[in-house]
Amino acid sequence: MHENVRVNTVILLRELLKEVVRDRYEVTKDPYSLTLLRLLESEEVTLLMPQEIYVGAEKRSIDMALGNTMVFEFKSSEGEFSEAEEDAKTKYWHVVSKAKYHIVTNWDTWRIYSVTGSGLKLEVESDREEAKRRLRLIISQLREIKIPPLPKNVENLYKLDHEKFLNNLRRTFSIVSNDPSIKPLYEAYKSIMSMLYGSADEGSFTDLFIRHTYMQLAIMASLSAMLNKSGELEEACSGSLTSIDIALPYLNWWRQARRINGEARGLVDEVLKEVVNRAYLIDWSSSTAEDVFRMLYEFLVEPSVRRRLGEYYTLLWLVEMMLNGFDNIKGKIILDPFCGSGTFLVTAFHMKVDLGENPDDAYNEVVGFDVNPLAVAVARAELIIAYWRRTQKEPENPLHIYRIDTFAIWFGEGSILIPGLNEVASKARSFLQTLINFGFVNLGGTRDILVLLRDIEKSLTLAIRFAYRKCGLRTDCLEKMIETYLEEQLKGYQHDFIQSFLDHFKKSSASGTIAKLIVNHGGNDVWGTVFMSIYASILMTKFRPDVIITNPPWIPVTEYQAPYSNKIREYMLEKINMCVKDKKAQILTGADVASAALGKSIGLADEVAYIMNENQLFNHRHSTPAGIVATYCILKNTLRGGNVKLYHFDFDVFQHGIKPAVIIIKRGGAS
Repeated sequence: MHENVRVNTVILLRELLKEVVRDRYEVTKDPYSLTLLRLLESEEVTLLMPQEIYVGAEKRSIDMALGNTMVFEFKSSEGEFSEAEEDAKTKYWHVVSKAKYHIVTNWDTWRIYSVTGSGLKLEVESDREEAKRRLRLIISQLREIKIPPLPKNVENLYKLDHEKFLNNLRRTFSIVSNDPSIKPLYEAYKSIMSMLYGSADEGSFTDLFIRHTYMQLAIMASLSAMLNKSGELEEACSGSLTSIDIALPYLNWWRQARRINGEARGLVDEVLKEVVNRAYLIDWSSSTAEDVFRMLYEFLVEPSVRRRLGEYYTLLWLVEMMLNGFDNIKGKIILDPFCGSGTFLVTAFHMKVDLGENPDDAYNEVVGFDVNPLAVAVARAELIIAYWRRTQKEPENPLHIYRIDTFAIWFGEGSILIPGLNEVASKARSFLQTLINFGFVNLGGTRDILVLLRDIEKSLTLAIRFAYRKCGLRTDCLEKMIETYLEEQLKGYQHDFIQSFLDHFKKSSASGTIAKLIVNHGGNDVWGTVFMSIYASILMTKFRPDVIITNPPWIPVTEYQAPYSNKIREYMLEKINMCVKDKKAQILTGADVASAALGKSIGLADEVAYIMNENQLFNHRHSTPAGIVATYCILKNTLRGGNVKLYHFDFDVFQHGIKPAVIIIKRGGAS
């Protein structure tokens, strides 16, 4: 009975919403109402939904809410209405008090209360027809109608007319692709993707580049709307309005395209207007935002491409199960070395807060690395949304999520960079390795390193933003202002490393390099994360997290194409040779790079959890595959005492034909 009332009420309210929005569009002809009407008519968007709340230590849900306007309670009979009123004024008041109306119904009879400062005021008790009339009046008085930030809603919102917008971006790129300010961004991006994706034709890389560009536009516009940032369309969609870098410059190529070609400007501006318009259709005040961009990414990047990239979205229940496999993550530093869209990091953040941690502490204790520029942008955005959901404010400090090729660091190679940064990276490597190897400064422990990276990135990002707003595209002015403002930001720090960094920054002419990058790429001013990722990757040699948890790339060793692929094979052959000498080459052929990552993780953290292909970890139904032998050899020769748990799933968790297994390792104690 209760469910029937809910379903009927949802149908009724959807029809009323469509009527009101249709009437508004007939009068205004505004694109906002048209987009919302199309979404409502498709019936693929959820506007009304349960809302989780806490009553003491117990998690409950109110039956349904329409934004902050109406809260619904469904009952089987009129005899339960008084109880519903009392519950609203006591158990659920911290939610109900934020709404304008509280509505109780068993479908035939309705009570509509207005919410006042002191409680509930009964406006009407009526039959369904009168309630329908009152509800339509309430909806028609709403200044704005918005949709909750559910993953499916965000997907449906941005996929509406997406082919048109992708075609605009494709046409734009075809016009400007050979421009010297744009081509290096694409070539650096393609080099990263080719390493992950292997051999593919130029058209495939271009299509992925365009799709990732559209995704980053949607992310940045959404965050600008959520954080209530005001500015030009270009600023809202490029990341220039946020005090923290989220976007990475690879996918901001369109900014320069707008400047160098009139046709390109028109094509891009059409996309920007629509993307920003849609971002403001989302009700970011809702507390339901979680993994917001996951389904949009899965829609925009085809499953076959994600499989080739070794990308498998990790379901929340599996993430929670793995995190709960550790004794207690409160106060611990969590690293996901292949963080993708940041699901492990966001879930760990929420779990830490639920365990009593201050949100700022929890925010600073989750660390992620990924080689994919879009993945870094998505993960940074998702964690900011999670922090905002918990605190209702924008974070003051940058996130510890970096564009780092973890395999490259673990196996002795540098990451692929945008041309112009290689010299900076070389000087940074020399500077840091000298400090580390000769102990010229005391970096402290892992937490101290994270604080240093955080404070430098914050100061550098603000220096770049300030300089660009003051100097525009004047190189000399930019160089001087970046250096001056950075020094002003950091001059109060007494830490020896900060002072050494400032000296290094000046001597290496890093501000001049950043100034040239801003000018050469047409005002692309999101370089803070790129620079700090260089330093973070080198400082990894001193980085010791408490927990490493991840879903690594599931790519066979024989198919992994990277400059350091031979070093991964050499590492694995060495470990395999220690336990199976005569069949080592054959066993390596059946192994994944994930096994090599597992071995490296065991040497860094006391607690480790990995999701892997069942044929690399555990499969009780078949004879032991070579990949399992490879993983066994790595574990045998890297794990010195501890407890190991293996979980095998007998169903297709990721729905791609390969069943997973999970390993959770706690070092120390008996093996």
